[in-house]
Amino acid sequence: MIVFRVPVSLFFISINFIGSWTVVFPGASCLQIMEFSVPEAVKIGEDHQLICQYQLNSAETLYFLRWYKDGNEFFRYMPKETPAHRIYNVSGVRIKTQSSSSTNVFLTNVDAATSGLYRCEVSAEAPGFETADREAQFHVIDGPKGHPFVTVSKGVVDESMVNETIIANCSGMEATPAPQLSWSLASIPIPTEKQFVTHSIQNGIIDSLRLKRTTSTLRLPMYWITSFIEKLERTRGLSAFIQGHFIVLPLRCTSHILGLFEESDTSDIRVLRHLSSTASPAVPGNRVAVKLAKPSPNSSAAGANTRHGALTNGSSSIARFLDLTLMGVVLTSSTWFAHHC
Repeated sequence: MIVFRVPVSLFFISINFIGSWTVVFPGASCLQIMEFSVPEAVKIGEDHQLICQYQLNSAETLYFLRWYKDGNEFFRYMPKETPAHRIYNVSGVRIKTQSSSSTNVFLTNVDAATSGLYRCEVSAEAPGFETADREAQFHVIDGPKGHPFVTVSKGVVDESMVNETIIANCSGMEATPAPQLSWSLASIPIPTEKQFVTHSIQNGIIDSLRLKRTTSTLRLPMYWITSFIEKLERTRGLSAFIQGHFIVLPLRCTSHILGLFEESDTSDIRVLRHLSSTASPAVPGNRVAVKLAKPSPNSSAAGANTRHGALTNGSSSIARFLDLTLMGVVLTSSTWFAHHC
C-alpha cells in the first residue's frame, strides 16, 4: 500500500494498487482509557474507589470526564470550569468530593441501592472531540445471614433398587443479591441440567424485607448413582469411600455470593453394594472370600501322569518283592534237599 500525505493536518489519504481510497485520521485512536477499575462485589457500608485512567494525544486536552450509574450522570469533571467538579443526585450514590479527581471517584457508605451498571466517559477538546468509554457492573452485598442446610429423602439406599430416586433439598444463606447454590458428590460437581437441579428464590426468613433466600432441589436416580460409582471406581478408586458393605458418598451443597462469601453443608449418601459372587463361601465369621482357581487341562494331565507313575512304581516294587521271596524259597528248598540226600 502507498500512503500519500497531503498538506492537510486533519487526515492522510492512502491508495492501494487496485484504486480504492482510504482516509486515515491520525488522531482517531489517540484517546484511550488505560485503566478502568470497578469492583464486582463489595460489602454493605464500605467505601470504594472507582478508577478511570485515560491517555490523551500530546496535542489534545481534556474536555470532560463523566460517570454514570444505570445511565444517570452522577459526577462530572471539566477542567475549564470552576469548580471543576459537579455532583448530581442519583439514588444510592454518595461521593467523597475531596477524594475524587479527574481519574477517580470515591464512593462512601455503599448500600444495596448503590448496585448498578457504572460507566466512565472521557472526551477530548476540539477539534477532534474524541470520546472513549468503559462500563462494568457493581454489586453491593447485604448479608449474608444464616447458613446453608441440606436434607436428604433417603440416607441409605440399595443399588439393586434401580427405580429409586434420592431427593435432596438445600436452603442457602440469606443475602442481597440472592446467593447461588451448587451441588457436588464426592467432591465432583453435579450437572446443573433441569432433570437434576431446580432453583427458586424467595424472600428471606430472617429478614424478609431486605434479603433473599435461594433453595435448590436435587434429584438423583439410582441408575445415575450406580453409573457415577462405576466411573469413580475407574478414575479414582473407591477405597476412600468404603465403610463395610456400604459406599459412603458425601453430598455437598455450597452457597456462594459473587465470590465474596462461600459456605457449605454436607450430608452422606450410603449405598449398599452387592458384589459379584465369584468367590467360594467364606468361613463363618471370616469376611475374606478366597477365589478357587480352576485346574487347567495341562495341570490335570500332569496330575494323571503323576498318579499313573506312582501306581506303576508301586506295581514294580511288589513284583520285585515277590521275585525275591520266590528265589529265597527255591534256595532254601535246594539246600534242604542237598542236606538230606
